[in-house]
This record gives sequence, C-alpha cells and structure tokens, in this order.
Amino acid sequence: MKSYSIFILVLLAFYIFAEYTRRKGFEHLTIKRSLDKNRIFPGEQFNVITQIDNEKRFPVSFLNIEEEYPFGFERIKFKTSLKNANMNYYSSSYTILGYERIKRYHPSIINKRGVYYLRNISLSLGDIFGFSNLKQENEDFLEIIVYPIVLPAKKIFFENNSIQGDIVVKRWIFSDPIYIRGLREYTRGDRMKDIHWNSSLRMNKLLVKEYEYTSEREVVFVINVQCSKPYWAFMDGEAIERAVDIVTALSNWTIKQGIPTGVLTNANMISYKGEFNNEILPGVNNFKSILEFGARMDKAPKVEFDEFLKEKGKYFRKNSIYIILTPYMNDDIINEIIKLRRYGFMMRIIDISKEGSLPEIDHVEKIHYEGKGEI
Repeated sequence: MKSYSIFILVLLAFYIFAEYTRRKGFEHLTIKRSLDKNRIFPGEQFNVITQIDNEKRFPVSFLNIEEEYPFGFERIKFKTSLKNANMNYYSSSYTILGYERIKRYHPSIINKRGVYYLRNISLSLGDIFGFSNLKQENEDFLEIIVYPIVLPAKKIFFENNSIQGDIVVKRWIFSDPIYIRGLREYTRGDRMKDIHWNSSLRMNKLLVKEYEYTSEREVVFVINVQCSKPYWAFMDGEAIERAVDIVTALSNWTIKQGIPTGVLTNANMISYKGEFNNEILPGVNNFKSILEFGARMDKAPKVEFDEFLKEKGKYFRKNSIYIILTPYMNDDIINEIIKLRRYGFMMRIIDISKEGSLPEIDHVEKIHYEGKGEI
C-alpha cells in the first residue's frame, strides 16, 4: 500500500511538473527564421534557418512548428502537406533542454521567378505525456527574390528562328556614321545600306561596316502587360514571361556592350512595402536592378498602356531607342505610338503575342518573338 502511494505521488509530481513546464513553455522561448541568401536564381539551392532559443532553466518537452510557405517553394527531402492551392505547410517537432539553442538548416529551392513571402508560423506546445497542448500563432516575415533566368542574347530568336537577339539589337541601335570600327562578314539581319561594296567585290564575299557605339546612345525596354480592353479583364501570364525572358537577355547584352539600358512597365510591381518603382533609368551598372525588376513584375497591369505611354512619353529622350514589348495593341495604343514617332522618338516593337498577329504601324519596325533556344 505504501509503495502504491509513493507511485501515485511520483506520478502526481511528474504531472504537476509537466503542467508547469507546459504553461511556462512559451515564456523566454524565441523562434526565429532567417535565410542564408534572399536573392537567388530559379533552381538555386538556399537554406531556411530555424533557430530556437529556450532562455529558461525548464525544458520544453514537446514543440511542434508548422510553417506556411507559398506554392512553388520546395524544401528538399522534407515532407509537406498541401492545405490549399496557394500554400504548402511543413511540420517539425523538437524537444529542448533548459538554456538550449537549436539551429536547423532546411535546404530549399524555388523554380520560378517572382517574389515569395514567408509569413506565418503555428506553434504547438505539449507536455511530456502528450495529454494537452497550447497553441500560438507567430508572424515571422521573410522575403525571397527569385531572379529570371539570364539567357544569352543569341538564344533569343525572332521571325522563324532566323534572327538572333543580339543581331536584332545591333540592327536597331543607332550607329555612328563617322566612326567605322572595321568590317565583318555579312550575317542575316544586317542592313543592306551597311554593306561595304568595294571590299565585298574585292574579297568575293559580302562584308558589312561595323560601327563603334557612341556614349550617348541609350536603349529603353518598355513592357506592356495589358492584354485586353478594359485592361483588367484578361491577363496572359505566358506572354509576360516571354517579355521578361527577352528583356533580361537583351539588356544583359547591351550593358555588356557599354550601352546605357533602362526598362519600364505598366505592370504592378510586387513589393511588401510598395516602394519598388516601375521604371529603371538607363545605366551601364544597373543589371542587378533589372534582374530584380524582372523578378518583381506582376502579370496584372496597373494602368492602360496608352495612358502609360502618354505619361511616360513626356520624359522620353531623342538619344534613346524605345523597344516596346507587347502582346496586345488597340487603336488607342497605336495612336500613342504614332504620336511618339512623329515627335521624333525612335520606336521599335517586339510582338510577344502567341501568333504574332499585332498590326503593323507605318515607320515603326515590328518583329515577332519566336522562342528561346537551349542554354
């Protein structure tokens, strides 16, 4: 009988201790997440780091952490449960001694460009017997920027794969008629007026003049994400991805050539604080900013494209060539482009519609994007 009473007292003491540690479990207990890098390329591995600090003498017998992640975010070799179409949930359990710190590294990948937010953590604290638990919701905000893939300009193809991206840009950019750097063999897409006929006859092959770039030349890519009238009625996500691929590849090439390059768009820019601008001014050291621009571009337009051109056109420069990438044009957009052309601005159009069916505009060259090659 005495042994039985001692046994009951021991169980009671354990229960009281477990209940006390459970109730005090969240006190002086901190859970924090961090990233070893928050700017990555698609498929690049990075780590989500979970750090738990128990800053009291009593242990935490059972702590379950359920983390909410956006769809497209993947932890490597980690079991996940999908609770809805937009979120994945990962659970992990811990036992933590008094005054102990636990740090876990979770290798992860994201395969698509964009901005991803980590927000909510659900905590569940139990006793050593598993009879009861306390729950707590934490918001632990982190932002991950996934840049677009950077393709070589020569892997961007136009019009039945006959013209490569670098050739198109060379053809469109202003050339200095005074300073000829040299001659090279003709390639498809070169202008007939650049052929050096005397040298071609002498060498028995077509040679074209290669011009030196001037320091005043600028290129500005203008991305339209409007796909219908009204502008909010329909969005073409695939067309926007095509635009991002093209601008990333061609701007990388122009900047490497020392040509100041900028980009602007009528798209909404994804930003938690709303501070990211939809315009990057021309420069030769801004490719990283253009990468982030491509990551933050949403498929949803912020304003009608003709209104956007009307406003931004006030600040266009005569020494810039404006390359418009668009899947859609209506009469209002066409009229604004014609006005800008009449004002003396150099305008070019890349048709990113699936069928290449955008209308022609007098004195504004248009070329259809056909696809990209393998890296």
